Amino acid sequence: MSTKTSLKYERDQATGQQVHLYQDVFDEENVYLEIEGFSFDAASSVELSGNGPARLTIRFPNAWARKLGLLES
Repeated sequence: MSTKTSLKYERDQATGQQVHLYQDVFDEENVYLEIEGFSFDAASSVELSGNGPARLTIRFPNAWARKLGLLES
């Protein structure tokens, strides 16, 4: 059972790219932006496995999500 509440979700069937903006029911102070199938640059102290589609999830405080237009004021 998922604890995610979707706010916005878009998927391009041709490319498999998707964007998912959601909140976790146990975290009312943040929203999460998950992108899949896009190229991205990241720095990490852990080597990425290279298996499966590239996925990046970003946690934003609600105040920043509103500033960025991800949430309505």
